[in-house]
Amino acid sequence: MKMYSRLIVIILIAITVNGIEQNNNLNYILQGVFRQQDLTEEQIGDVIFFGSFSYIEINASGDTTKTINSLRRIYSKGSEKQKSEYLEMVIDGKKLTKMQIEKQTKKNQSAENFKLPFYKKFRNDYDFFYIGEDTNEKVWIIGFRPRYKKAGYLNGSAQISQFDTTISQIQFQPMDLPSVVKHFNCTLNYSKYQNYSLPSKFSLEMEIRVKVILNLAHKFIKMQEIYSEYQFHQSLPDSLFD
Repeated sequence: MKMYSRLIVIILIAITVNGIEQNNNLNYILQGVFRQQDLTEEQIGDVIFFGSFSYIEINASGDTTKTINSLRRIYSKGSEKQKSEYLEMVIDGKKLTKMQIEKQTKKNQSAENFKLPFYKKFRNDYDFFYIGEDTNEKVWIIGFRPRYKKAGYLNGSAQISQFDTTISQIQFQPMDLPSVVKHFNCTLNYSKYQNYSLPSKFSLEMEIRVKVILNLAHKFIKMQEIYSEYQFHQSLPDSLFD
């Protein structure tokens, strides 16, 4: 009995020590990530960049039923203000006029923006936890979950560089997905621009199944947007975002 009791004590100590090490590691990683994010936002100032977007919708038979391609100029003032100017848009092979583009983009104006957990405005709305590390990619992996059940908040994980605690990739899904969504995978990749780690590619894959009377609508959606040509220190007026 004494031997088993001693073994249990050793196991409990090991678990406790491991938990303390993980918490210390998590705190170190988060402090580094937040510091890098704040420093980047402070040093690059107001930013203009471009987003090249593609959308494809496929039915259950594998046929493409809709495509959208667009190019937009994105104005960003910190992590809280952003505005898009669409330069061109093509839907199902048809190039839209400026008026048609405005009508099309108005449909999405009320859409809730993702509340990313590393932005200063939303950090305190999330709980973070240490998952592990990828020794091949040289990244730590940390998870996050929102403290509130509100639109725009996300569940997911992030890959953090072990060299400088910058974000390499975020994988997430909204916590309020409708029941018709059977699969949802969203990824935001980061790359270095003039030594700053900034979003470089957004990818989304989604499967939807909707029962309409006796028929079942089943479709797959893929989206991708490539970000490029970052221009820093643009001194954008607040009135631009009104």
